[in-house]
Amino acid sequence: MDKKIIAVLLVAIVAVAAVAAYVVLNNDNGNKDDGKSDYISLGLTNNFFPDHTCCVIAANYGYLQNNTADAEKFLAGYHDAVQFVQSALNDTSSEDYKWLVNFSKTKVPGLTEQEVKDALSNIAYLYADGNDGNLSDLNKDIQSLVGGLSDVKALQKEVTDAEAFANNFVDATYMKNAITNKDSLKDGTATVKVAVISGDIHQIAVHVGIEKGTFNDYGVTVQISNATNGGGIATSLINGDAQLGFLGAPPATINMINFGYIDSEAIQDTSKAFQLVARVNSEGSGIYINSNVLDDPNASVLKRNGTAFFSVDGDEYTVSSANAKAWGGLVYGTPGTTSIQHIQLLTLATEMGLKIKQYMVGTSIESDTLYWVTNLANYQTITGDPTINAGIIWEPQFQRVIQES
Repeated sequence: MDKKIIAVLLVAIVAVAAVAAYVVLNNDNGNKDDGKSDYISLGLTNNFFPDHTCCVIAANYGYLQNNTADAEKFLAGYHDAVQFVQSALNDTSSEDYKWLVNFSKTKVPGLTEQEVKDALSNIAYLYADGNDGNLSDLNKDIQSLVGGLSDVKALQKEVTDAEAFANNFVDATYMKNAITNKDSLKDGTATVKVAVISGDIHQIAVHVGIEKGTFNDYGVTVQISNATNGGGIATSLINGDAQLGFLGAPPATINMINFGYIDSEAIQDTSKAFQLVARVNSEGSGIYINSNVLDDPNASVLKRNGTAFFSVDGDEYTVSSANAKAWGGLVYGTPGTTSIQHIQLLTLATEMGLKIKQYMVGTSIESDTLYWVTNLANYQTITGDPTINAGIIWEPQFQRVIQES
């Protein structure tokens, strides 16, 4: 089964466990360490899920209808900012690249230069599927997401037609117009409120656009507000605190369906619904593991219990039941149950035939089960508890975990 479809089906598990919260772990959980956390990379999500969708730009529906030109002005400026980032990353000897690295350090404080460079290189910055502004791939991803949720009866609201819902939810019109009508969009001014996840290098292009003046080229003043995760961004969009927001596709979709703001018939609540109008990036996360649980942390192929964690085929890593003994019986941290990282971890567990369970203090650890705890969304939280065996996190926190722990 396609990994995207598997990931979609696992959102059901996420929905059922949405009440989960981070619990400080006080017992051993099979960890052979001496109280010191020394995390190393187990692989990038790029390796396990090549070209996977991560973040998108959502915009309040009412705002789009009443301020179409302003939204397109913002998207035109964002398009130009992404092109600057792409160009800089394509030439690491350029002055633009040096500027981007130094600028990123100011927007995500506490990172070393190497951490910034490594994080930037692991993210594919986008604004659409291709240069024409098309979002058909995103539309198909949303259809798969809705279909999987319906099949396992995880939705609070029924979606009778996944394709129709996706057509209502994803609208490429604004990005296409932003690309093709640039000259006309330079007339007039606009102020746009945009919500972003704080300290997230995935979203660096919007900050680049402000600093480099690509939004000014279209007369746009961007007012930034911050949230700690995609759920917070969704809330800002629903409440009208922000007009556009940068967040993951899973929390965006879950909010629209479960609140009933969009269905297969139409936009049902024009004041609270939001639509997906652009991509932000693909890839850009990593899986870390405490070296103390490994047979040999210096081995070319990492193993635990004499079992390799994955098979390698070029740049792609694959897992099967043959790898289950390496992954099972450990506690993994994730940013949150609706995050794409959480879903990816559960996808890998399913592919290996492992059971999946939320860890709570006092849980009896079984070798055939993958345990998870959530709300581990930053370097300090992850490395502050040496009993966390492993986990999955977005850049640049991934670089901090493996380079500074």
